[in-house]
Amino acid sequence: MVNGYDLVVIGGGPAGMMAAGRAGERGKSVILLEKNADLGKKLLLCASGRCNVTNTASIPVFLNAYEKAGPFMRPSLGAFFHEKLRLLLSSYGVETFEESKGRVYPKSQRAESVRDALLSYLDVHRITLKKKSRVLSVRAENKEVIGVETEDGFIPGRNVLIATGGLSYPSTGSTGDGYGIASSFGHTICTTYPAIIAFETEETWVKQVQGTPIKNVQITACQQGNKIAQHFGEALFTHYGISGPAVLSISKRIMENFGNGVIRIRIDFKPGITPGELDTLLVKKINSNGGKAIKTCISHFVPERLSPLLLSTCGIDEKKKASQVTAKERKKMLEQLKGLTLTVSSHRPIEEAIVTGGGIDLNEVESRTMESKLINGLYFAGEVLDIDGPTGGYNLQAAFSTGFLAGNSVC
Repeated sequence: MVNGYDLVVIGGGPAGMMAAGRAGERGKSVILLEKNADLGKKLLLCASGRCNVTNTASIPVFLNAYEKAGPFMRPSLGAFFHEKLRLLLSSYGVETFEESKGRVYPKSQRAESVRDALLSYLDVHRITLKKKSRVLSVRAENKEVIGVETEDGFIPGRNVLIATGGLSYPSTGSTGDGYGIASSFGHTICTTYPAIIAFETEETWVKQVQGTPIKNVQITACQQGNKIAQHFGEALFTHYGISGPAVLSISKRIMENFGNGVIRIRIDFKPGITPGELDTLLVKKINSNGGKAIKTCISHFVPERLSPLLLSTCGIDEKKKASQVTAKERKKMLEQLKGLTLTVSSHRPIEEAIVTGGGIDLNEVESRTMESKLINGLYFAGEVLDIDGPTGGYNLQAAFSTGFLAGNSVC
């Protein structure tokens, strides 16, 4: 294009594809540059390949979920919220449905269908795609963007959108490239950290039950006797420690308190009943299974693989007959059933994070357009910004909303 593109998009993730499609829909000439051989590589990993595209929660709930980034996100969500996202996907053949807690998935249960819909969106609006294209820098003159420099040469453009993602899953292309480009123009990069992440524990016995899910449990993180965060749901023991939806949901709170003292994760296997009620149930199991090993009784309350380990933490032989268990030992079992404790030793590497916290300072970006306040024609969208939310569709919606607004704003 002799006179340059109206918009050069750097990054072929959900934010970049949405921005490119929307700008093209408005009649803008757009080129999308992706350093991988294919677009949407990280999108394909979302929700273990099922792709939790959004959530049916209200805008106030979303704003609250984004915490300090909430006010910044208001214009984006106002311009393109979950209803419009689902309609767009539907128009390209992808119907969606709602699961528990408002989570929205494609009916196909396949992230590929979402990625393919976005590719069709780009195709219909004649977006030029250039894959395996690595951007070296964005060029500007007199604080005005003029294009991008790639390994294959210069591409002129009146506007440039950085939608390069964060630092998680670098194999998908999220290697922090956008931070360097933004900082070269004077943008502040807020400290990055894994915002949704699993944890390693001091207790090595977790290796013996790795892969064991525990459902309908209450996960509580405590530090110096104070509760940091709490979530009801499912957790998963791993070879290094603990993960799963309930743990990931409170991981940001745990990360915020790292370095302030020892953090312990307490698991309540029966959060819906009091210790007294649980004791009554346990006594009934013991009385009705007196001649059997105590392990048999405990297996009614926790996964069978976990029973021997839970008893071991109580100092009780798993083969001991239920009728021989003392009141003191039963009390220990109750304590573990209502509060099995793990000591956090570290978080997993940021490369494994579902979402990167931190990023480009929102104070330096115009929330109504996604344009830089420092350089005219430079835009940002998606995870490269200092925006992150909990699991459940909040982060993909942020990417789609900010991408849409950017594509809707370029002149």
